[in-house]
Amino acid sequence: MDRLTARLTSRYLSYGLAFLYLLTSISFYLHTYDSAQVKITVVQMMGTVLVGFWYLALVCDWDARWKEYWPVYLPLLAALASGLISFAHADYRGPSLDECLRRVFYIHFALIALREINTLQRLKRLTLYLLVATAVASIYGFIQFIDYKFFQQPTPGLDPFVWRQAFGPRIFSTFGNPNFFGNFLVILTPVILALLLKRHAEHPISVLVFSLSAIGVSALLYQLDAALIPLHLESWSTTVFTLVAGAYLFWITLRFSFLGVLFFLTTECVAVTESKGAWIGYIAAFVLFWLLVLRYFPQFRSDQIRRSIRRATWVTLVFAIVALSIFSRRRVESIRFRVCTWVSTWEMAQLHPLWGNGIGTFRILYPAFRRPQIFHIEAKHNTETDHAEDEYWEVLQDEGIIGFGIFIWVITTFSLLGVRALSRFTEGLSIRDPVSGKRRMSDDPRAFYMLAFVSAFWGMLMHNFMDVSLRFVSSGIFLWLLAGLIGAMVVHDPMAETDAQRDAREGSLPPGESHNPGVLVVAGAVTAVLFGFFTFTVLRQFNDVQGPLPDPFGEALLWLIAWAAMLITVGAVCWVLYRVGRSLRQVYGFIILWVMLVPLNIFWGYFMADAYHNRGIYFSKQQNWQAALDNYQKVVTLNPNYIMAFYFRGNVYTDRWQSGDVDLAMQEYKRVWRIAPNYVQSHHQAGLVYLKKGQDGRRQFDALRTHGPTPEAINALMQTKADWNESLMYFQKYHGLDPVFEPNYTRAGWVHIQLADLAKMEGKPAEAEQHYDAAEALYKESLHATICGVPENDVLGEHWSRNHRHFSGEMFENLGNLRYMRGRLEPALKAYRMSLWVDPNNVRVLKNVASLNARLGRQQDVQATWLRIRQLAPQDPDVLKVFSGKPG
Repeated sequence: MDRLTARLTSRYLSYGLAFLYLLTSISFYLHTYDSAQVKITVVQMMGTVLVGFWYLALVCDWDARWKEYWPVYLPLLAALASGLISFAHADYRGPSLDECLRRVFYIHFALIALREINTLQRLKRLTLYLLVATAVASIYGFIQFIDYKFFQQPTPGLDPFVWRQAFGPRIFSTFGNPNFFGNFLVILTPVILALLLKRHAEHPISVLVFSLSAIGVSALLYQLDAALIPLHLESWSTTVFTLVAGAYLFWITLRFSFLGVLFFLTTECVAVTESKGAWIGYIAAFVLFWLLVLRYFPQFRSDQIRRSIRRATWVTLVFAIVALSIFSRRRVESIRFRVCTWVSTWEMAQLHPLWGNGIGTFRILYPAFRRPQIFHIEAKHNTETDHAEDEYWEVLQDEGIIGFGIFIWVITTFSLLGVRALSRFTEGLSIRDPVSGKRRMSDDPRAFYMLAFVSAFWGMLMHNFMDVSLRFVSSGIFLWLLAGLIGAMVVHDPMAETDAQRDAREGSLPPGESHNPGVLVVAGAVTAVLFGFFTFTVLRQFNDVQGPLPDPFGEALLWLIAWAAMLITVGAVCWVLYRVGRSLRQVYGFIILWVMLVPLNIFWGYFMADAYHNRGIYFSKQQNWQAALDNYQKVVTLNPNYIMAFYFRGNVYTDRWQSGDVDLAMQEYKRVWRIAPNYVQSHHQAGLVYLKKGQDGRRQFDALRTHGPTPEAINALMQTKADWNESLMYFQKYHGLDPVFEPNYTRAGWVHIQLADLAKMEGKPAEAEQHYDAAEALYKESLHATICGVPENDVLGEHWSRNHRHFSGEMFENLGNLRYMRGRLEPALKAYRMSLWVDPNNVRVLKNVASLNARLGRQQDVQATWLRIRQLAPQDPDVLKVFSGKPG
């Protein structure tokens, strides 16, 4: 054993865990494809360091008092085992690896908190780091709110960064997404409120009134313009906002100092995220907080306080219900999106109800179960839905009934531990004031921390009924931290005030056995070389990603912040490695440090892969195909599970279209399907590859047949038909996943028309008619939204079979052209008229209508149509020709 090293490592772990949560919360970066990749990298790399040092501490003190920990460790270890077993039986483990790794890190963070946050000093320090993170995020969020309210694009404003107003009026601070920011604030608001109550324990009603006023003022400032309209004071909006916000901030600064200002800013930011899930989580945490106060804090049980708390909770609930009802009607699409996703998730869970489909498999399986409404809500077809918008449904889908049961076990265990400890911490002692002679209850500071963590734990769990922030590192790391902190205060009861008191309680530690000093020196030197080379590599590659100092102020500021964060983090880790390395007395400790380098190198590779992917997209847009391919190759080398890079490589080959690109493109799409068989538009892109290959073959056939029916011409004809049939097969596959995408119908219909032309050329009129019928059926299916209207897709009772259509001017034009080609003149004219009903100014369709009317002998209609065309396009060559070359 090496207990001195274990003690030193434990102290560093308490700092490192707090710093990880601070850095993860406030970091944001744009030189990678995913702006949140920096948060993921922080969790992965710093998490690896923390986990490595934690295991080092365990090995150095292997005979610690484990019996005290097992009742609390067990549900966490079961959750970890559930995730690992679930990953082991997943069908597509590559894309699932990321979610499995997050489970591993999250559980380890809880275990580290449970064992290492063992003094009140450490608990306060970690809480302070969380408050600093909240302050940075909420202050910047408030700046974003002011920036949008008074300096909307393109006017320069307060926010200097390039992502300014990316979500319009919704703020997102350092989280890249309003929903993630809202969930973070839901977690930290009860912590701030508990510390406020602790500081003002003599005046709980004033804290209660202030917290309610913060909600009211935040709502007023958020909807100030709407509130001033009935008073006809819209022009006074800026003045009223400044007076109300300034006066309120001045009052709470004097009355409640930093914590009061911070509580108001977090409440305001929650409102402006416009995340209804965050609002529900906030209200749930707020109400549960005061109910816990009412139930467990005897010093706040006077009749006046109890009545005030009851009234406050009812007022808050009524206010929340009204606000949620109003905004749900304004943004009903988010509710529709969730309901459709939940129904599909339930169907996915039925595949393997007992043990689940595997952790992280949702995004792989979901495309086959996705409802057509999702495409209409998102108005996009090339995006993924990564999660189920409900953590409980996703756990059930991922890990089945067994894993879901373990998840509920974790929630129940730590909830019960928390409330029971809260009851014990608030028993207090009745003591007599030496001055006044009155008796009062003494406060145990742990009671307020437990109050904060339990209400935050429950608030986040409530939020995750309609969101999946638990799946993202920016906020997902907190649920498990809260569980660990709740358990830590239970396990380490009584909790020492400081590290020094705890060390004194444990007594002096024996030095323990030591390996040969020469061996230790060599091991230390090897460690220094390995980590020194790795650090040099990381800094060199990070410098390449950063580039030179840019000119715009916002980008220069981000550049400086990024370098500062990198150097501080790397420097701190190197210092800890040095101190721990000098303390180590056993070689096996160095082996643990060396093993850490393997995942560190992999995770840094993931970060660089995301940066290279960003560059690949840039070069693709520039049509610098080779540079794009080179960068995408670096991506898949560093991260073989990066699905999008394979897909984009296939798209580059399709767009470049040189000799051999057909096989190269299909090779990339097949790589996609090996790890994600239903990835976004990959099947449509494969169909497009064979459509273009068939076009090339048709041109080759046309060129060869001028010399007669040569074998080469016949082979070219057969290959063309085979290619176009292959394209139809892929278009049909995509149709099964996305029955809304109009170009899929258009291109499949075009292919059928081309095959019909070849069939007529071969003297097969019946086959040609079959292809024409198939093309017309496709056009009609798209226009009539046939798949959208089937009963199994009507999960919201919208009766789409009666009232939902995909009427498109282009699709009606395609239908008209097909009918015109087949000599069905009246039906063609009807389709053209429908096209003009959608787009009355389509000159191309108007010309077809004029031609059709001429064939039908309707000269008056022909003349009226050409007059309309001349009005729309007086310089059109056909117009000039019809009207004898006169433009007007």
